[in-house]
Amino acid sequence: MSVRDQILQATLDLCARRGIAATSLQDIADASNCSKANVVYHFSHKEELINDALSPSLAATEKLLEAATLQGLATESDRVAFAQDLVELLVSHRLATHIVITHPYFVDSVPALKTAQSLMERMADVVNQYSSGEYDRLRFGIVISGVTYTLVSATILELQSVPEEELKDMLTSVVSSMVMGPPLTTEVGH
Repeated sequence: MSVRDQILQATLDLCARRGIAATSLQDIADASNCSKANVVYHFSHKEELINDALSPSLAATEKLLEAATLQGLATESDRVAFAQDLVELLVSHRLATHIVITHPYFVDSVPALKTAQSLMERMADVVNQYSSGEYDRLRFGIVISGVTYTLVSATILELQSVPEEELKDMLTSVVSSMVMGPPLTTEVGH
């Protein structure tokens, strides 16, 4: 792994565990076993570093959205395929997704987070096209946040021993039943 890649991985690890504000360039340098000067050589400032660290996740999310928009979610098999692809994205990019979900207040200073917010809105719109409204949109937000937390907190939840394919199957089942299942209707207060 190149030094640049080590720096990007350390950024994801630290920002997911500590938060963006609590992670300094020196922390990233220490975690990637290089000097702060080396970090600054590759990335002029922390926002650029975070943008580059989140970039693969954003590209994968864009690809997922394009496919879902073209295919649609009209049939159960379309919805199951979308749920499987969504889980694959969340598992593959768990740290980046966690950063996106937990740092919405940085959208004005970190362009990648603004892009991520836009992608999340588009994803909710795709899901909402076949749903019954705000209640299903709420379920979608809870599921995405819950899956993201679960993946990053696998040790706390004692899930680290679950083989990745089995974990993906379980998460796909949860996502399918909570978000991709038949739209629910409810009255507030009931």
